Amino acid sequence: MKRHEGLFPLSHHHHHALVISKDLKDIGTSKGEKTYKIVLRELVEFWEKDGNEHFRDEEEVLIPLYLRFESEPNVDLVKKVLYQHAEIRGLITAIRNNQQADHEQLNLLGHLLDEHIRLEERELFPVIEEAVPEKYLYQASGKFHNDSYSGY
Repeated sequence: MKRHEGLFPLSHHHHHALVISKDLKDIGTSKGEKTYKIVLRELVEFWEKDGNEHFRDEEEVLIPLYLRFESEPNVDLVKKVLYQHAEIRGLITAIRNNQQADHEQLNLLGHLLDEHIRLEERELFPVIEEAVPEKYLYQASGKFHNDSYSGY
């Protein structure tokens, strides 16, 4: 799927988050290659450096831009994305506050992140690319947080 250049930073962030998601889903299973402590540390580092800012980019820049230009926005899709943001934030907060989070919580978060990223890449971004004039997508790109992992 070809992504508009203005959304490249967010898609790069998504790639980083998918790596975290896979590790979270694999923890405590035979697929898990990293220890619990490493996965937890990487999750917290990701969230503090990039994840929370990424959500803000979408909530404060991207979604308002979409609503500005789309005469008939997909309100259910926007609500679902924002609901998932709140759900993921809440779970990350619970995990960070309880350094002894169980594998089930980490696995659940991994699945939520994966589902959320795929929703945005497959459904949200295409409707935004359709609705928002190219010039404004490029302008929005300059407002996005630079990912510490990819530098994008």
